[in-house]
Amino acid sequence: MRAAVTVDRCAIAVRDVPPPEPAPGEALVRVAAVGLCGTDLHMWAGERAGVGFPLRQGHEIGAVVTDLPADGSAAHLAVGDVVAVDPSFPCGACAVCRRGAWPACAAFTAYGVARPGGLTDLMAVPGDHLHPVPGVGPDVAALVEPVSVAAMALQRSGVRAGDRLVVLGAGPIGLGLVLCARVAGVGVLVTDVLPARLELARALGADVTVDVSTVAPAAAVAEWTGGAGAEAVVEASGSPRALDGAVELAGRGGTVVVVGLGEGDLRVPVPRLLFEGVRVTGSRAGLFREAVDVVARLPAETARMVSHRFPLADVAAAFAQAHDDPAGTAKVLVELSPT
Repeated sequence: MRAAVTVDRCAIAVRDVPPPEPAPGEALVRVAAVGLCGTDLHMWAGERAGVGFPLRQGHEIGAVVTDLPADGSAAHLAVGDVVAVDPSFPCGACAVCRRGAWPACAAFTAYGVARPGGLTDLMAVPGDHLHPVPGVGPDVAALVEPVSVAAMALQRSGVRAGDRLVVLGAGPIGLGLVLCARVAGVGVLVTDVLPARLELARALGADVTVDVSTVAPAAAVAEWTGGAGAEAVVEASGSPRALDGAVELAGRGGTVVVVGLGEGDLRVPVPRLLFEGVRVTGSRAGLFREAVDVVARLPAETARMVSHRFPLADVAAAFAQAHDDPAGTAKVLVELSPT
């Protein structure tokens, strides 16, 4: 079968590899589409510490079930189901996992990083990592993973229906937050410097969009909230400048969630934490059941996140597009079989 293998810095090629042999409890799936994200690009470019070559990438995976575990352990699945693949593998046994903080597990691994990823025709996947996505094609199912990251960030923000959320960055995670907030009944203001991304955020349901190259985010948020600040802010851009300003956008008792992986340190005005109760936290990995619900409710809107599609044979061009033209790219999909 085929697999895309990153063989060196900025070098990826399609190779023939042996098909997987499912272990007990694993289902066999035919991969249809894989989304590329910033983590993929950093690894492909040799910018991720601790990641070596050769490497089989891909963790945003939409697939179709072709064979079920012989032990009957995947009763929620049927052959032919369109599924999203949860790529995350915490150990489940350490003290961190036992208290529910599994994304911080020291032994955390994932498909496409420490495990062979989804840029391949077939995968053997534990049944409990496969989530049926009703009413969509497997290309849209591949978007469940980035939406799941947004769902986790939204949960960690603590917002409720009627609250106001500021999203810094209208990339795929920021757009996923717009969808999640829409389903949750949460108002959302989105900032970015790219008009095309802000236009897409509006199309997906953002209440307010702000081009921060021309408008100060603090002024825009103050106007939107009547000076009170937002109940929550999610930094999804990875921009050090946006991160530094995020705490100032939250209202009293608000929460700032950092999901964008940037460089540098966060400078926090300590009085805001002590006297105004602002909380700052990070968010990693995803909530798949919540994301499946969002995608199933808003399939057409979710599909609009895709800006480019490439066949597996052109996987090198797919990575180059996502890496070289971030301003003109939302979500790149690599398609392995008809979707």
